[in-house]
Amino acid sequence: MDTANLVSLISFASIASGCGALFLGVRELFAWGGKDAAVKRELRRLPRLRDEDAVGAGAIESFDAWFERTLYVSGTNLTPIEGGLLVCLVTLAGAGAVFLATLSELFTLLVAAILVFVVFSTLVILARRRMEQFEHQFPMALDLLARAVRAGESFDQSLLLVGEASQEPVASELKRCAKQLELGLAMQTCMRGLAQRINLMDVRIFTTAVAVHRDAGGNLSLTLERLAEVIRDRHSYHRQLRSITGAGRLSSMLITALGPVLFTYLFVFQPEYGRKLVDDPTGQWMLVVAVVLQLIGIVWVLKLLKSDF
Repeated sequence: MDTANLVSLISFASIASGCGALFLGVRELFAWGGKDAAVKRELRRLPRLRDEDAVGAGAIESFDAWFERTLYVSGTNLTPIEGGLLVCLVTLAGAGAVFLATLSELFTLLVAAILVFVVFSTLVILARRRMEQFEHQFPMALDLLARAVRAGESFDQSLLLVGEASQEPVASELKRCAKQLELGLAMQTCMRGLAQRINLMDVRIFTTAVAVHRDAGGNLSLTLERLAEVIRDRHSYHRQLRSITGAGRLSSMLITALGPVLFTYLFVFQPEYGRKLVDDPTGQWMLVVAVVLQLIGIVWVLKLLKSDF
């Protein structure tokens, strides 16, 4: 395929991708702005309940489960097909525009990889912020749940009452569990689904305690109060850890931002050097290696700063 046909093909793909992304955005805007927005939020597609004991789950199955859960937790109201289509549209539109501007295949691939990373990072950030809200609201919800159980309400009714009294995102999850139990779903299955949708250690402990109580009995209200106290203590520990490691996290952020800032400086204030870096084959490979190493370093630093408790 000659250059003219390749440019025409990429131009068509870029325009079509841009129109598709605009269509998805406008449709989502009207969908969330309508009168039935609350109903659509309640009826959004739940992640599939997967068998955690199944052997032989490969990388594709693991990625599928992670992507489906991330879309659900982030609150974007997108199905996995819509999420994958959105990634493709953004990547094709951005990379196609870069190719038309530079006519460099290697630089186009680099930009496409960056766009994919940006889209997935945005989804992860949205999901993480929503999970942080869930973590901060969960202890209060457990206290209310314990009081409702101690007052004589059944666990199913307590879930519904606390869900109506709580804020999002805890409210929707508790009300969903209450509706599932009302429709006849087994307690173990309901709790397992909650633990898979909200992949937090606090939720896993809560679901295990509730499932054990349903089978063996016990003082559920006291268990929930103690669990809420333990969660608050761990949150206090995390706040102390963040204050202690603040200097290290700031240093890592500055080192991470140094590469993109220098790259932007070369193209804005000294375009002759930046153009030579992009046009020269050796410079292109060096740029690709630098971006890959930068991403590896970011992931490594995030792993080092992450606490498992």
